[in-house]
Amino acid sequence: MTRTEFTLKIAQLIFLMAKDDFPVMDFVMRSQSEQKRLFDAGLSKCDGKIKISRHQLGLAMDIYFLDDKGNIDFGYESQRAKDCAVKYHDIWVTMGGKPMISWDKSHYEA
Repeated sequence: MTRTEFTLKIAQLIFLMAKDDFPVMDFVMRSQSEQKRLFDAGLSKCDGKIKISRHQLGLAMDIYFLDDKGNIDFGYESQRAKDCAVKYHDIWVTMGGKPMISWDKSHYEA
């Protein structure tokens, strides 16, 4: 999937999300230094220099959902956020995206 195709498809997915479940988007495009910071913190397997992240290429996005109290559920601890992750990753796969990573439910990748 090209970056243009990814942008079109992720926009379509976000439109679906916005109709039903309020999404919060994060990390559309990462710099090398931001990727390295996440790697050093143990939050990514890509160091940003030797192993390039799909985020650095503009081919991944992190999307979070609100919990029942209206707070961003970064850890996907609420049942609402978990349900949204499964629902929208299933849709994402039918659109040509990669399946959900069990340890990184927020990650949507081309």
